[in-house]
Amino acid sequence: MTENRAILIGILFVNIPVLTFLVGPLFILLHFNPEPGNLGFIALAGGVVIAWLWWSVTIPKWRLWSYKRVSDINKLKEKAINAGLTWPHGSFFARTEIKSSAHAAKEAEYEKNA
Repeated sequence: MTENRAILIGILFVNIPVLTFLVGPLFILLHFNPEPGNLGFIALAGGVVIAWLWWSVTIPKWRLWSYKRVSDINKLKEKAINAGLTWPHGSFFARTEIKSSAHAAKEAEYEKNA
C-alpha cells in the first residue's frame, strides 16, 4: 500500500470522526435549543473531550495497521504529520496517545526495522 493511501484511510477513520465528535454535540444542542447559553460551552467542551479520546485511542491503532502495510515507515510518519493526522514524535500531544505497552513495543519494533 502506498503511504498516501494509508494517510487517506487514517483521515477517514480518525480525523473525520474527530471533527464529527468535536462539533456534533454543539450542533445537536443548537438544533433543540437555539439559545443554549452555558450549555453551549459545555457541549463544545464535551465534544473536545470525546474527540480527543477518539484520536488518542484510534491513532495508535491506525499507525500499527499502516506500519504493517507500507514499505517506507519514515515517509509515512512525515506525511502523517504534514497531513495533520499525527503529531511529531515526543510532542506533548503525541504523548496523549492511549496504547498498551505491548502495542508500543510493536510500533517500536517496526520503527527500528524501518
